[in-house]
Amino acid sequence: MAAGLSAGALALLPLLSAAVAQHWPDMPSRSVLAAQVEQESGWREKAVLKTSREYGAGLGQFTKAYRADGGVRFDAIREMAARHPELRGWNWGNAFDPRYQLTAMVLKNCDNYRLIRWAEGEDRLAMMDAAYNSGFGSVLQRRRRCANTDGCDPGRWFGGLERTSGQSTRRQSGYGQSFADITNTHVRNVMVVRRAKYRPYFGEAGGSR
Repeated sequence: MAAGLSAGALALLPLLSAAVAQHWPDMPSRSVLAAQVEQESGWREKAVLKTSREYGAGLGQFTKAYRADGGVRFDAIREMAARHPELRGWNWGNAFDPRYQLTAMVLKNCDNYRLIRWAEGEDRLAMMDAAYNSGFGSVLQRRRRCANTDGCDPGRWFGGLERTSGQSTRRQSGYGQSFADITNTHVRNVMVVRRAKYRPYFGEAGGSR
């Protein structure tokens, strides 16, 4: 059950499992959430991403983003704490708390999954991950562009929405990729590269991805 899993993952997977059981018991594939934690932070509780545009903190890399003038453009922790009573008390003073972080990841993914009603199965999960990375609005934009593109199925991520990003294709300083490529890479890493090792932990059968 523990083959290939890091010490950080083994220490925190029970906490993630408890958060899913409490807040999203019918989540269809918990291995996706575990792979997402690995992609975001490598299971490092104190992980930080800091650029001129944003500051990301913790296991789920919840961010505070800045405008060019230095003002706050959005504050993910404040927004999540305001939206979900389960997160009341979470703030930047205790931003790295793993219980808050993992609970917030479960709730944010659940919110996005329930909004993505036009897709099913693996594609719905892939779009959920894309929304976690770049926002639900970005996924909606991809869907509209796909629907207006010959041969593109808006119900599919791989071969569908992954090809119709409206995000910048210019390589971004501090990130090493364009924002379009960052989202596509995030989804592929979570759904294809990282996920399989977590399936046994959750008792999930292996799939095509």
